[in-house]
Amino acid sequence: MFYNHLKSLQKVLPIGSLIACFLSAGCVVYPELAEKGMKAPKSERCGDCHRDIYNEWKDSPHAHSFTNTAFKEETNTYQFAFCLGCHAPETIFTDKRIEPRSVNLAEGVNCNSCHLNDCKLSGPTAARGPHPIAEKNQFFRTSEMCGKCHVGTFRTWQEISMAEDKKTCQDCHMPAIKRKLIQDDPWQKIYPKREGKQHLFSFQTLFNQNEAPLQLSFKKVTHSDGKIEGSLELENKTIPHTVPTGDYGYREVVVTIELQDEKGQMRECKKESLFVEMKTALQYKEKRCIPFCFNSDGDSYSINATIIRTSFNKDTNILLAEAKYKL
Repeated sequence: MFYNHLKSLQKVLPIGSLIACFLSAGCVVYPELAEKGMKAPKSERCGDCHRDIYNEWKDSPHAHSFTNTAFKEETNTYQFAFCLGCHAPETIFTDKRIEPRSVNLAEGVNCNSCHLNDCKLSGPTAARGPHPIAEKNQFFRTSEMCGKCHVGTFRTWQEISMAEDKKTCQDCHMPAIKRKLIQDDPWQKIYPKREGKQHLFSFQTLFNQNEAPLQLSFKKVTHSDGKIEGSLELENKTIPHTVPTGDYGYREVVVTIELQDEKGQMRECKKESLFVEMKTALQYKEKRCIPFCFNSDGDSYSINATIIRTSFNKDTNILLAEAKYKL
């Protein structure tokens, strides 16, 4: 690391003064970090200093956007060139079609994809560092940035009235955090903690909040004459786009209503799927009721409802919301 190159000079100047001299002089020690094409660096180079952000990114959907099984299958092993630009982009800062990188494709949407702008690295806040840096760019705080690839979802977001005080993509998928931007010496010694964003890029962060963005509730449930009838209300309370959402790939959300006996065993079941293509996706602020009717023989019952995001092969199921009603 750069710290090793400074050891000999530390005998002459304190490390803080030495770093300040380099930064004020505009010294660029690592110009290769802003290279494009065949010389583009791997994201682990960024992780040498930005360790926390790198560790979040490497486990995120962005890091696996090129290598995940669903994308590989749905593009017939990368035969659909149109898809590659957004699943392994060189940079999103272009007025033309986003092109894929020629190297490090397995990194998917990597650091340079979103931070490399005109051979400089940029972000939402002002900074100095040992690589080429552009001026702070408020574009990073807008949903327009995510809309460079997530076109359909961004279009839906745009259609929602601003009077709703709607959240941006970053508000939901990149939770706020206060920390140092750099975790490597010597740079962390001069950088204070500041407000930033976690690089998780996951819809699951929504469901770790206090208020559930999707809610399920039972309405007008009756139990008589050997029948259990009622309806399940779905409500998209705070997600400013449809559920499910997106432009391509398999996007299905399954609502399941189960009648269970006192041992928790399923007696009857009703399922309903939501698809973007079928125009059955749940809209922002929409409430929708799904009626149900089950047979009853007088035993003790409960009704369990779930809403799950699933995959084409049904081998990946992610719980989004659930509710239970005891009869």
